[in-house]
Amino acid sequence: MTDIKAIKDQIWYIKRDIQNEEKKRDEWATTISGIDAELGGMGPGEDREQWEAMRSEAEQAVTAHNATIAGYQAQLAPLEAQLPQAPTPAAPKFDPEKHPLLRKAMEKQEPDKPVVFTTGDMCEAQWTDRSWYKAKIQSILGSASAPKYLVRFIEYDDTLTVDSDRVRPLPSKRKREPEPAAAPSPTTPTTSTPHVISGPASVNPNAQPAKATAALDEPKRVNRVPNKGQLKKSVGNWKDFQSKGVGKKIAKKESMFRTSTNFGSRVGFTGSGKGMTETHKRQRYDHKKDADEDDEAKY
Repeated sequence: MTDIKAIKDQIWYIKRDIQNEEKKRDEWATTISGIDAELGGMGPGEDREQWEAMRSEAEQAVTAHNATIAGYQAQLAPLEAQLPQAPTPAAPKFDPEKHPLLRKAMEKQEPDKPVVFTTGDMCEAQWTDRSWYKAKIQSILGSASAPKYLVRFIEYDDTLTVDSDRVRPLPSKRKREPEPAAAPSPTTPTTSTPHVISGPASVNPNAQPAKATAALDEPKRVNRVPNKGQLKKSVGNWKDFQSKGVGKKIAKKESMFRTSTNFGSRVGFTGSGKGMTETHKRQRYDHKKDADEDDEAKY
């Protein structure tokens, strides 16, 4: 166990040295690209020779770093071989692909085709809070294999650039639209037996006018208005009822919760406990009176 830990530590140090060497090599490669740009716009002369000498030195540095990296990688390979290998997974006892029913089900399942959107399509896009909102595609960015969409959210009037996996088509309508009802075609009356009457109903034109004339012949009822004596009598009864009232009158009592309206009165209810007392006034203590009482007590 200790040997394995030491081997892992050596591998970690070697990988760290490889990363440092690769970083230095990339810096020299950037320097070479800058020197090439300068040489491209420079004519023949002494300065050009100096720039070419600098370029050769940079190339030598890149070659040296590559050699160092190769040496580290040569040390890394045997150390990794000493580590215990992960056990190979055991073969499954049952292969579902060989089962006839499962194989047919797997053959029927077709992979979902990626949905391709165009500019102006309505869709649902995912906002930064990972919720889906209705949006409209403004433009298509990125490549054909990994497109990006610039969408504008309809309800919030905000724009956002999202990946293809954060855009989906609008959900289909859940409720089915009602089909237009067909106009009923006129049906012709058919008779299967001679006992069924299929002709139109016969109406007696003289029946309705006779009923109307009978209603006109009846005498109208006259609404009788009472005379003045009856009206005065009913008004007098109503006034007597208002003056007497219903039931026996109850004598009004004074409330036991009534308090005095004078200044300094206390709140309480009367008829129970000790009565209200006066507030003691503050006054100076009379020491002379006590001295006189003491003298009288001596004699």
